[in-house]
Amino acid sequence: MKRRIRSRLWPLALLLAPVLNAEEARLPEPLTLEYALALADEAHPALALQQARVDESLALQELSESEDGWNVGLTGSLRAVHPSHRALESSSNDSSLRLKMRKRLYDFGHSEATREATDAALAGSRWSYLVVRQQRRLEIMRDYFDVLLSDLEYNRDNEAMTMGYLHWDKARQRNEQGQLSDIEVLELESIFQQRRTEWQRSRNRQRASRLKLAISLNHPQQLSGTLVRPPLQLERELPEVATLTEEVLNNNPRLRALRRQVAAAQAGVRAAKTDHGPTIHGELEAAAYNRVTSTRDPLAAALVIEVPLFSSGYDAALAGQIARLHQRQALLASGELELRQAVLDLWLEIQVLQNRQKELAVLGAYRDLYIDRSRALYELEVKSDLGDAQAQISDYQLQQAQADYALAMAWANLDALRGQLIKPEAMIEEEKPQ
Repeated sequence: MKRRIRSRLWPLALLLAPVLNAEEARLPEPLTLEYALALADEAHPALALQQARVDESLALQELSESEDGWNVGLTGSLRAVHPSHRALESSSNDSSLRLKMRKRLYDFGHSEATREATDAALAGSRWSYLVVRQQRRLEIMRDYFDVLLSDLEYNRDNEAMTMGYLHWDKARQRNEQGQLSDIEVLELESIFQQRRTEWQRSRNRQRASRLKLAISLNHPQQLSGTLVRPPLQLERELPEVATLTEEVLNNNPRLRALRRQVAAAQAGVRAAKTDHGPTIHGELEAAAYNRVTSTRDPLAAALVIEVPLFSSGYDAALAGQIARLHQRQALLASGELELRQAVLDLWLEIQVLQNRQKELAVLGAYRDLYIDRSRALYELEVKSDLGDAQAQISDYQLQQAQADYALAMAWANLDALRGQLIKPEAMIEEEKPQ
């Protein structure tokens, strides 16, 4: 019952969400990934859409359950008649009031199949809701990392543009002294202009990535200025691909949703086969008549069996349910094939990125030694390439971050495929009987 009340309050929460967001405190500055992920389950159009589908499935389940309940009707009739000469009562007032109760007692499996279909459909929609929740987290992580990368790209391009300008400016001075030709000066100016264009692009990417993150967080008016680089758990053991594939095929939320949809379609076929079968109803009636006759009883009870003889739409309805079943089975088979490929792709990608980590570790050690040597030579006034070495360090920091975030996203995507990005206990709790 609590679950149903919460589902009814959801539309109200969506209506109040803009007001509540306006009154809430702004996003913290600096923003952390932990805080951003905490917003993943807050009001968002993607979640609202899937929640509406869950509520629709819940309503259909309640509707199927109500078909086995009592139907109570009250009928009043104001009626005037010309009494027969044989009638015991000569009154012309033939008004009546009848209270009738009707309940389906048995329908040879139709209601059971319908309930199984709606129960499976509801479970499938809840698994689909979990898929959306996982996708929200992946989207926020990806957009958060994109902002951090755009800042590093800006730092790299700013260093490169600065050094390009210094080289060009120094070349102009040497040109005025007759030490460099005009063509050499123009070449360095061209390099500077190219680097300035790249700097402008990276500056634009900074703003665009921040807006994208703000939209993911459903705070489009709040662009975060500073983001904290999150601690990442990248040193993880990679299981064998066969083990991962089996785990994904057993636990993937999308496949679980598709399997429940197949189960719902199978139950739908059984329900369609018995839709025009016999049904047994129980009826109770209490009536009050203005004219009392020997054929009218104030109380009555009946056991009624209804046997449909012909329905022109029976074959078409059954064919539609069978086609829906085949469609769901095809989607499930296709989903399993896609996930097999996705697991292998991620498994191979993680291997490459792990090797990339080792490659960058060596490159980082080389860059550190190179800038130390450049700094020493600069202090001795032997060679002045310190600025270029610093630009290379900025580029290395960008490469390292790109590799780290790519590996973090690969692990997160793999966890999502295995249904581990969100604790499974949350889904088990949702599947408990209400």
